[in-house]
Formats: sequence, structure tokens, C-alpha cells
Amino acid sequence: MAPSAAAATGGTARPTVSRVSTGSGSGSDDEVVASTTVTTTILSSADAAQRELGEYTAKAGGEKTTTTTVTHVGTKGLSHEVGKGGLVTLRPSQSSRAKRSGRKIRALVSFVPRESAFDRFHPHSSTDPFRGFYVLFWIALFILMLNTSYTSWASTGQVISMTFATLFSRDAWVLLLSDATLCASTFICVPFALVLKRGWVSYWPTLIWAQHAWQAALLFSVIRWTQYRDWPWVQSGFLTLHTLSMMMKIHSYMAVNGAMADNYHRMRRLEVQLEERVAEISDDKDAKLGAGQLVSDSAWAAAVRKALEAEQGEAVEHSKDWSRRDVQRGSNQLRHRTNTAHRRAAVLTDKEKPAATTEASAAGKEAKAGHHDGETTVRDPHPLASHPDSVVAQLARSIEELREELLSAGPNEKGEHVSWPQNVTYANFFDYLCCPTLVYELTYPRVKNIRPSYLLEKALAGVGTFCVIYVITEHWIMPHQPGPDTPIIQTFLQLAVPMMVNYLLIFFVMFECALAFAGEATRFADREFYLDWWNSRSMDEFSRKWNKPVHSFLLRHVYAHSITAGASKKVAMLYTFLLSSLLHELVMAIVSGKIRGYLFALQMAQIPLIAISQIPWVKRNPTVGNMSFWVGLFIGFPMLNIGYILF
Repeated sequence: MAPSAAAATGGTARPTVSRVSTGSGSGSDDEVVASTTVTTTILSSADAAQRELGEYTAKAGGEKTTTTTVTHVGTKGLSHEVGKGGLVTLRPSQSSRAKRSGRKIRALVSFVPRESAFDRFHPHSSTDPFRGFYVLFWIALFILMLNTSYTSWASTGQVISMTFATLFSRDAWVLLLSDATLCASTFICVPFALVLKRGWVSYWPTLIWAQHAWQAALLFSVIRWTQYRDWPWVQSGFLTLHTLSMMMKIHSYMAVNGAMADNYHRMRRLEVQLEERVAEISDDKDAKLGAGQLVSDSAWAAAVRKALEAEQGEAVEHSKDWSRRDVQRGSNQLRHRTNTAHRRAAVLTDKEKPAATTEASAAGKEAKAGHHDGETTVRDPHPLASHPDSVVAQLARSIEELREELLSAGPNEKGEHVSWPQNVTYANFFDYLCCPTLVYELTYPRVKNIRPSYLLEKALAGVGTFCVIYVITEHWIMPHQPGPDTPIIQTFLQLAVPMMVNYLLIFFVMFECALAFAGEATRFADREFYLDWWNSRSMDEFSRKWNKPVHSFLLRHVYAHSITAGASKKVAMLYTFLLSSLLHELVMAIVSGKIRGYLFALQMAQIPLIAISQIPWVKRNPTVGNMSFWVGLFIGFPMLNIGYILF
């Protein structure tokens, strides 16, 4: 809720803000948590107004008093400030729900143009001292695939068996149709954002629960559908993983747009209060105009002039020498209000309309573009931020802060910053769905052109690597699946190396082929989908580096939101690990058809392992930590396979 205030000057007392928000369909200025009613008693004497609120006790037969009751909705507490001339300002304490939607959380995840570590266009790729080993690795895999295929042909007469292929070829058209339906259902996010844009319902606390209910229903429907179709583990695992990815995408889209919608409508309400306050303190008797425009242009220009005088620290002569250019700059260029030209045109004469509309249009373009200086964008402050009236100045600064939160983190392809709700379109959502990221932003860095040769390179690399994965799975993993009488140690030794190689190849296909292909097709410039996870010294470092899209989502929408909701860093980390572990176990339960909790236990076991990695001796010996990390991966994959099959 915007600041409300009361003032006592001389022998009179009057409220300084005549409009007090009591909540509406679009939500109160701060999210509704509780209601607090404050009764402010203002004496007709000036010194009494300086007393702190709540400490005055009227004397029997004493001075005449004026009582004003102000109801603040959506706050657990109030703070007050006594200023010059007896000005008393009441401010509701900002709730944690309001704080969580600021730019600080959005700034945790940034997008800048960069290449992935294994991309041959990486600036350090040509100078990497280990680049020859990468070539050797692929040659060795190619020879292994040829040797395996030749052995299979010599013994069975087939170069490659189609046993593994039946796991993802059966009912393939229904799977593709189901996946297309899943993607189409996500476009409900756009009407969701349009409802928020129009202010029919507030995001918090109403629509956020509808969002979670819809996401839960979507996941439940997919799980039931996979069970009904009785798909093999490859198909059911693929659809489940893709569903979780889509859920993270739509959650980020709704959360960002929901927070911005609440801030947008709060800014609009503050703009109304600011105009009412300017009209109230204006010397112009005709300052108030009505619902179409709350304050006249002359009163607004006078308020801007006072703010400029206060900012410059000197009085400016109100005469013919006053520069018309400076007046226009103060009253038009810096007047960041929505639909300014339309509001002004409604009250101007036909002779004044063209000039005023041109001025407002030019001001809007300049305010939107800002002043670019390299990578730094400097925007003009609100014109009334330095106004001598503290209520006007506070409202103007609050509006300016909210306006900054509604801007995109970076410029678009035209070099302009996008402001909410300009991004709420079907085209923008479709572009976001195609971009290889799980975190929504109004704009992303883009490359200038799509390189067809690069797309062909990534497509061929993905297909070729998948063929290697197929051969390894067909000849080195499936024949050695454990049976009831098979010794566990024998199965472990047979599966450890091929499963580790498959893990590395699947990582390459996903992050260096598929995501890079999608990035090039959408001209998405930030290709850093992973970091040097192979050098990890602990499992928490591995979880941060090996899958940056998921890590960025968890960082912004789980870890950071838990902290802003009042949780400590340790509790927020526990929530993040718990959610990640539950989702991993959900996938394994659908793939294996069993609920055993093995993967969940291994995921949660990372927490004590993280504590061990913080021991000074371990930190001083990074090789020991890295060796422990690799041993854990070698043991984990085959043991999970054995556990879910046998037990």
C-alpha cells in the first residue's frame, strides 16, 4: 500500500493524501497478509502533531481534536515518520511476498553471449592443451562401435540388433501426438498473463494457487497416461522428463509475469495517488480534473518546476525567461506515466492537441530507450523525486523503483529495453518455449544470424553419438542385466564402465548437440549449458555445474524464493535438495514401475557429503575430492540399475 499521511500546520489539520486504497479486484498495493486499522488523532496545535502516533491521550475539556481513521489492508505492521511542519507519514511494512518479486531475485540468473566448453567456436578451444585427447576419445569410440558391430555380424549375421529399438519405436506416433498435446497445453500461460495484465485477479494470493493446481493436474495426467499406454521405460521416461521441463518453463513464466503484474498495478495505483496529491497541494483552483485526468497539465508542470528547483538548490524565476525547452523536458520527457498522451489529449483544445501529443510521444520514446553508454543504461529519474513535499517525493521514488522492476534486464535486438506488459504475447511465449532455458526473461541475448553449417554439424554429431550409445547399450549393457542368481559383484564390474561411457555420451548429446542446436535455431546467444563439472570436488559443485538450466531454475524459483520467504540458507538448501530428490525419484518410479527410494536416498546423501567436502584437509587436497566424486559416479550408476531391477 502506498504511504498515507496526515499533517497539522498552524491551527488547522488536514490529511495530506485524500485517497486510501482498501483493496480491489487487482489486489492491494502489498500482498494481502493481514489487516491493521490505525486511528490517528491530530490536534489543532502544531506542536502536538509532532508527537508519536498512539501516545496522545485527549484531556477532558481540552483542545478541539480532529480524528482520522486510516485502514491499511495487507500489512502486519506500520512504521511512521514525523517530518517538517508536522507532516506525519504512515508506511505499511512491506511483506516478504512483495519483496520476493524484485529485481534482486531476477539478477541471480543472468544471460550473456558465451559458448559452451566443448564447442569448437569457443575462444579457448584452439589453444586447449587436451584437444588431442578429445579427438582420440572419439576415434576410440568409433573403433569400438565398428568392432562390436563386426563381432555381432560374425556371430549372428546382423550388424546391429533391433531389440533396443523396439523400446522406443513401439506406439511411437501416439507418443509424438501426446508430446505435441503437452506442448500445446502450455499456451494457456498466455491467457493467464493477459488476465493479470487487465488486473481482473491478482497473482498473489489468488492465481498462484490456481497455477500450482494446474501444474499438479498436468503432471498427474501425464503419469496416468503413461501407465494407461503401458509404454516401455524409454518412452515413459522421455515423456515424464519432458513434462517436468515444460512444468519448470511454465512455472518460471507465470511467476515472473505474476510478480510483474502485481508491481505494475501497484505502480498504477501509486500514479493515481501521486496525481491526487499534486492536485491537492497545487495553488491552482482548477487543478483537479476528474477521472480521465486527475491533475491539470499546468499543476503538474508547476510541481515539476518545484522539483527541479529543489534538485538544483536554487530558485528559478517564474517569468518569460523560463526556458520552454526545460519546461517541456521536465513536464513531458520525465513524466513516466502510462498513456500520457491519451490522458492529456482528453482535456486539451484542438489547437493544443497536436503539440502535446508530439511532445508526449517523443518523451515516451526517449524514456523507453534511455541513454546508452556501452553496456550501461542510465535512465532519467522520476521528475517529482526531488519535490519538496515529502509525500510527493516518496510516491515518485516508489513509482520509479517499480518502473525499473518492470524493465527487461537487457536490451532486445533493437537495442531497446522491453517493459512489462509488452512481452505478453503468444509469439513471445512460443519463442520462450523454443529457447534452451528454463528461466523466463523479457529479453535474451541473441546472435545476428543462424548458421546452417552449424546446425548440420550439431545434427550429425547428435545422430552419430546416439548410434554409439545404441551399440553400447545393445551389446554391453542389456546382455548383462542382473538376474536372481547373478552375483551382484559380477554385474557391477560388467556394467560400471559401459554405463559411465553412456552417461558421458548422453551428456554430450543433450547439452552439446540438442541444446546447442536449439540455441542456434532460436539465435539464443548464451550457450553455457554446463561448466567443468568433471573437475568437481564435491557433489554440490557437480550439481551446480553439470546442468546449468535446471540449476538456474532451482536457484531462482526454489532456493532464492525460500530465503525471501523467511527461510535460512541452510533450510533453503534443504528444500532445494528435497525437491530435486523427489523429482528424480519420481522419474525412476515411472521408468521402473517401482517405488523404492534408492535414488532419493542417494540424492539426499549429498548433504552430509557436502559437509565432508568442507573439511579443511579435503579442501586443501582437491585431487582427493575429485577422485571421491568420480568413484561415487562409477559406483552409483550400476548399483542403481541393480537395485531397481532386483529389489
